[in-house]
Amino acid sequence: TYQGGLFRVVNGRLRRILDNIRIPKPPLVTQMIADTDGSVVFKRGGEYGRIDADGKVSSVVASPDLMEKLEADLARLAAGGRAVDGTTAKPVLRDRTGRVWTAGASGGVTVAGEGETPVPVELPQRGQAYAVNELMEDSEGNVWIASPVNGLVRVRHARVDVLDINEGQNERAVWALTEDHEGTWWIANRRGGLSIWTPNESRYLQISSSRSAAAIFEDKSSRMWVASRDGSVFLYENGVFQPQFVKTQVPSKVRSITQDTKGVLWFGGSQGLASWSGKEVRRFGKNDGVPESDLTVVQPFPGDKIITGGSSGRVLLGNSRGFETIGAPETLNHSWISGILPISAKETWVSTLGSGLHLWDGKKWFSFDTDDGLPDSRLTCVLDDKRGYVWLGSLGGIIRAERAQLLARAKDSNARVQWLRLDHTDGLPSRECIGGYQPAGWRAKDGMLWFPTGSGIARVRPGFVEINKVAPPVYLQSVRANGVLHPDREGPVTTEPGRARLEFRFVGLSYSAPEKITYRARLAGLDDSWRELGTQRVAAFEAVPPGKYTFEVMAVNGDGLRSPSLAKISVLIRPHFWETAWFYALVGALVLFIAVGSGWVAARMRMKRRIHALKIRNAREGERSRIARDLHDDLGASLTEISILAALAAEDAEQSPLQPSLDQLSVKAKHVVGSLDEIVWAVNPREDTLRSLVDYIAAFAREFLDIARIPLRTDVVRDVPELPMATAQRHGVFLAAREALNNIVKHSGATEVHLQISLTEQALGIRIADNGCGFEPDYAAGGNGLGNLKLRMQEAGGDCRIETFRPQGTTVFLSLPLPAPSKPVS
Repeated sequence: TYQGGLFRVVNGRLRRILDNIRIPKPPLVTQMIADTDGSVVFKRGGEYGRIDADGKVSSVVASPDLMEKLEADLARLAAGGRAVDGTTAKPVLRDRTGRVWTAGASGGVTVAGEGETPVPVELPQRGQAYAVNELMEDSEGNVWIASPVNGLVRVRHARVDVLDINEGQNERAVWALTEDHEGTWWIANRRGGLSIWTPNESRYLQISSSRSAAAIFEDKSSRMWVASRDGSVFLYENGVFQPQFVKTQVPSKVRSITQDTKGVLWFGGSQGLASWSGKEVRRFGKNDGVPESDLTVVQPFPGDKIITGGSSGRVLLGNSRGFETIGAPETLNHSWISGILPISAKETWVSTLGSGLHLWDGKKWFSFDTDDGLPDSRLTCVLDDKRGYVWLGSLGGIIRAERAQLLARAKDSNARVQWLRLDHTDGLPSRECIGGYQPAGWRAKDGMLWFPTGSGIARVRPGFVEINKVAPPVYLQSVRANGVLHPDREGPVTTEPGRARLEFRFVGLSYSAPEKITYRARLAGLDDSWRELGTQRVAAFEAVPPGKYTFEVMAVNGDGLRSPSLAKISVLIRPHFWETAWFYALVGALVLFIAVGSGWVAARMRMKRRIHALKIRNAREGERSRIARDLHDDLGASLTEISILAALAAEDAEQSPLQPSLDQLSVKAKHVVGSLDEIVWAVNPREDTLRSLVDYIAAFAREFLDIARIPLRTDVVRDVPELPMATAQRHGVFLAAREALNNIVKHSGATEVHLQISLTEQALGIRIADNGCGFEPDYAAGGNGLGNLKLRMQEAGGDCRIETFRPQGTTVFLSLPLPAPSKPVS
């Protein structure tokens, strides 16, 4: 209510009603109730009115029923801790924990638990008394104060305690801190020196010439070691800082100090790694497995080892015998190692300044970054609260995560990690924690966690951090497709044909920390996984192809609690006609028709070519058959007749001088008859088969060697198939076999010949062996006859191989690959 009127939210805007009062001091609206018909009944002064759903105002008579409802409302307010006198609401509130919030008569608010003294609530003053008109608690436990001067103020329960200059610190900005065995805090300040602090007193110690401390460490003998930023190392004894290692440059420029189980002190810094046993200083270099020259953290590790990390992202593990690299710089994205927390040999947490949190399980590394929901990847330290959580200092606040959830996430990328981030809304004095010096965070003996910041020390009690368990609802605000606003937020959203640019705006509601709400969104049908949007409240998708989609978004509050339900809207991007299913089907049918038609035409053309080739082949074979028949019937008969007549004439003229000529004529005639028979066989198309070739070679060998009176042993395969062969191929193989037999008769002096013809599925093999004199192997390369053998077989598509040794005879191998049997055409 305001100046006798009311404000109503309409379409996201405040609209004033009851503005027709013209008197200087109109009475205030002191009570409102919702009626059963959806209207609102209000009381202003001594009058009553009604506001319907459309915002129309009308007067109402104070009926007994209305008065009963108003009295019941006053009783409800009183039961909730609100004292009401019927005219103005007294600003008193009892919250859900039982504490009473009261507005003072002269301004301000106090709060007190049962039996406690009221404590003033620190409110942002603006130059005058803090008048309060109303107090109210929301569903998340926040208290809201309505002030006519200062507006609306939200009061949250602080989850971070601050130790600042008002409580004894010498300087607000803190570099590093640690707690000694007596519970005294040693705090390194930005301006130099150390603040020694206890709850009862605070004092300042100057190191030397106002040098700032870069590292603080208490050893097992309760001695305090301090490394200054200029490179010196000091030991605090008898109330004085004594410089150490003044006669050596090792250790120097130290950033971190620790001690192993044997009492050896380890120093890491920009000059590398060094150790001090109490008697001897040793520097570790590349020969010791320490290639890193700029170390930032050194910590003890289980098994009497030391683990250290550097500014390049390298992590080393070892002891005085040497070190090994367990984390290469590229594994940790070359990021500054800001903290190392060894829980066990199989669980070591490493924080980095830029690439988030890393886990080493003794064998492998696992990373947790912003893609895994980490609120900020710029981490300054990592602490264990001994309650199952790891706490991280960061440049964006203090972060908490449950170890069990992190370990589950390392095994399963679908496992969820609930992150908690504390910032200025939770009482953090500044946005960022300070890192780069050690210790950059500390767990106190009482379990409280301490974090150095630029505005004091932030302290958190892990067991008392209240989680906002109210899940943030999320709502769609607007949808744009190709720049056009679609007012209907219920959907579906339909776009023009073609690819579209979609833009969705949304908001998640949280009273406690709306600025901490992060969002995850996806366009189902396009995205398989969720997009991490951070605090961005808009999601855009470029060039989305036609189709049906559903946009889904969820909100996550600052404590990691997700929305109870998704905000979603369906989107239909219409396709161009050439992108529709029926167009694809039509084109597919057309392509299929063209393919089938083209195939049919091509097959028909091939068939015509084959028929034409068969006709030519048949005509050629017919002509060859006619020639072979004529040669056999006419020329062969005539030559046979000449041979017979010559033989008869030779018998009648035994003492004639023509006897030798007649004998020679008879032999020549028989030779010509044999040659003519070979020619007839070669040109006859009926003999173009594998069986004919095998039979003819075997028959020729028997006849030829009988004339030469050389015994022949044959080993010829039976059941030779009728595989078709080209005429030239068939004739070439025969000529090669004849050449081999002819060489045996002419040159070998053999007394026996062995002819072997074998057949496999892949090749025809012919082996012709004699027991003659043989010849030198070198002669095989130069002889014309032997060269003709190989040439003929190569022209036929086969191969020839000769084996011979003087005087062991000669073996000729002829091989011819056979074509695969053709499948019958269906």
